[in-house]
Amino acid sequence: MIPEVRTAHPLRIARIRPETADAVTVTFDDPDRVLGGSAGWYVIVRLVVEGEEHRRAFSLSSTPEMSQPPAITVKRHPGGLVSSHLVERARTGDVVDVEPAAAGGFEVSIGAGRRRTLYCFAAGSGIGPIMSIVRGVMTMEEGSVVHLLYGNRTPADTIFAEELAALAADHPERFRVYLLFSGGGRRIDHRAVDRLLVSAPPTTADVWYLVCGPPGMNRTVEARLRSLGTPEDRLLVERYQPPHRDAAPTPYDGALVRLEDQDHTGTAAAGDVLLDALGGPASPLFYACRSGVCGTCRALLVAGEVDPGVPFALTEAEEAAGVVLTCVARPLSAEVVLRSLA
Repeated sequence: MIPEVRTAHPLRIARIRPETADAVTVTFDDPDRVLGGSAGWYVIVRLVVEGEEHRRAFSLSSTPEMSQPPAITVKRHPGGLVSSHLVERARTGDVVDVEPAAAGGFEVSIGAGRRRTLYCFAAGSGIGPIMSIVRGVMTMEEGSVVHLLYGNRTPADTIFAEELAALAADHPERFRVYLLFSGGGRRIDHRAVDRLLVSAPPTTADVWYLVCGPPGMNRTVEARLRSLGTPEDRLLVERYQPPHRDAAPTPYDGALVRLEDQDHTGTAAAGDVLLDALGGPASPLFYACRSGVCGTCRALLVAGEVDPGVPFALTEAEEAAGVVLTCVARPLSAEVVLRSLA
């Protein structure tokens, strides 16, 4: 069987706007609107760096509902090949392969006539998808109110600082931004969450909570909101990085990995994740982040045993049902049988 290929569109970089010393917003020229999407969705960028193709998922920081050209906001991370390339070496006019937008953790429908209160918690580049949503809500939902708690190391690290200030000035009764700086000893912890919720009570019956930042902040905010009884369908968490794991079981060297619905088989060398055993870029499975965050490479474990790694993108229900992320799971038995879920 010939593996299905997910279309990637070659798009020209129309603009690169510096946001901070180590973050840029990359805007693509997409006259035919092939990427599509909605506020808070993500795209997969394919880049060849040092002779090897790399795929990374980036949230849209633009707002498609406002007919804005697609844009992603990228912060350079130490050792990050793709983020470093986009921040340091990409230039206007470069052509980049980008897959169409897909829904991730932020499935928020924006529309005129809606009245809701949004509490947004972001840190660092986690502001990207939240800005995509906030901008649309402020423009299209005249009855909605947004409170944003945004953490960074210093004021100079604040992405979208000017746009956030402009939105607050244009909508003083509907948009309020609260900046915290860890360099000054103030972080987004459970006390900061409580202070925000107490000082800014909701003004509508429909209340949403959006969380996007590093693992520590996400866990802290999510745990506090859940302890306060936040409804499951109103708490949205977007994750960029998996948490650290100190130890892992020894994987099975030479395991046979079979994708039964695609009639595709591979062998795992020592330390290989399931995706590598199935051929990596040549695998029938879609993938992007390769770190258990985006969830693109989901598969159902039909037979065998695996170490799931850190499947950050999976829900507890998915894990209980036997879903694994092939980019972080490793075989623990002589044979592993999977079924693709894409």
